[in-house]
This record gives sequence, C-alpha cells and structure tokens, in this order.
Amino acid sequence: MKKSSKWTTKMLVTAAICMAMSYLLSFVRLWTMPMGGSITAVSMLPLMLFAWIYGVVPGMTAGCAFGLLQLIQDPQIYHWIQVLFDYPVAFAMLGLAGCFRKHKDAAWALPAGVVLACFGRFLCHFFTGVVYFGEYAPTQTFWGIIGYSAGYNGGYMGVEAVLSAIVSALPPIKKMIAKIETL
Repeated sequence: MKKSSKWTTKMLVTAAICMAMSYLLSFVRLWTMPMGGSITAVSMLPLMLFAWIYGVVPGMTAGCAFGLLQLIQDPQIYHWIQVLFDYPVAFAMLGLAGCFRKHKDAAWALPAGVVLACFGRFLCHFFTGVVYFGEYAPTQTFWGIIGYSAGYNGGYMGVEAVLSAIVSALPPIKKMIAKIETL
C-alpha cells in the first residue's frame, strides 16, 4: 500500500467500518473489571487491522476517535487528564499495530504489532491507575500503588493482547487484509 498523508475515501470508509466493528464488539464483554476495563471479544482488533493496512498515523487517528466513542459508551470520569489518557490517548495507541508493516511477509509481524499496540494502551491505563486510582491499592506505598496498577490493568489488557494476537495470526485475517489492500 502506498504511503500517503491524505485520507482517501477508501481510508475513511474503512476507518468507519473498523470503528463500528470495534464498537459493536466492545459490547461483547467476557469479563468486566469493577472500576473500568474489560476483556472483550477482541474488540480492538478491527482498529489494529486498520492501522496495519494504512499505517501508524491513520491508525492512531482512528483509535483516538474510537476512544471518544468509548467515552460515550461507558464513561469513568474522575479528572480531565485521566479522561484524556484513558480514552483518546489510550485508544490512539492502537495505531502502533502498524509499526511492523515493513515486515508484512513475516508471520510474527502483525501479532507483534498487535501486542505492541495493546502494550501502548496498557501504559496509558497504568499511568492513570498510579496517579488517579492509587488510593485503592492495598498498601499506599509507591511500590504497592505501582503493583496495583500493573496488576489491575495488566490483567485485562494482557488477556486482550493475547486473544487479539492469536486471532490476528489466523489465515482468514491475512486473506481479509490482502483483499482490502487490493480494493
């Protein structure tokens, strides 16, 4: 796919479809955490595939817009900086899935991009967990708060990353990507 800084009609339509698919899949929750976050039916994968096809910057743009949809869907609002990092910035990190596009033919590239994107999103939630939700940690020490945020956010984000990486490696996903790229 030719790298372009302009959004084409095809890119906009693909982004809208991927956002809609991600939004619908986000309602299929396998596990919901008590203070935000959940394990879904690989709801982030359509956006990560968009990033894989069109690149990091378009992927981050679509992810940021999706983060605003997530804010509407199930808001957890405590502070404006927390909202910024838990929604638009966190979901913009899904664009990192496109980082390994130059290694398209390598079997590891797409799953690695998916894991990197999930890790980027995890870091955003980890930050807000330390700064805004540390009071819920069992011990109020620095390491107790760090461990609490890492465990809480890593629990659901780790499962999401593994599920998304596995599904992204399936042959039908590779065929779908090839078909979209040739349209």
